[in-house]
Amino acid sequence: MSITVTTRRTRAKIAGSIVTLAAGSLILTACGGSSDSASKLDGIYYIKDVNGTSELGQLVVKGNSVSHHEYTCDGVYEDADVTSTGEFSKDQSQIIWTVAGDDTRNERTGSESVATSDTSISVSGSAYVRDNSDAGKALLDAFKAKCVK
Repeated sequence: MSITVTTRRTRAKIAGSIVTLAAGSLILTACGGSSDSASKLDGIYYIKDVNGTSELGQLVVKGNSVSHHEYTCDGVYEDADVTSTGEFSKDQSQIIWTVAGDDTRNERTGSESVATSDTSISVSGSAYVRDNSDAGKALLDAFKAKCVK
């Protein structure tokens, strides 16, 4: 009879440990969610004719950090004409621009709304396409072709 009671207690302890481990795993997964989301966005994105002042806009995402570069035809292989840096808000619904740079054409100040998909990031309604997507490759190829002329 004491063996049966001991076995029941042992089973109860094991069951309790499993529940505790499962709960801990869920908490870790939930906490890691935002960094996983940010890392899924990591990459380079492009837009044509950004701000009406530059022929190509480039958005570079690494974790929660974001940099925005604007190029004219002397562009992608040179220094950017306009550069800004910022960070995603915790819920990744906005980019908060922290350094605007000195160029008067720079319109990246304050914060801007963000929407994301697997192949693009929209900043205040303007869609930047991922560089390795078909649309991104086509946009960059067209920019290079235009600037060679």
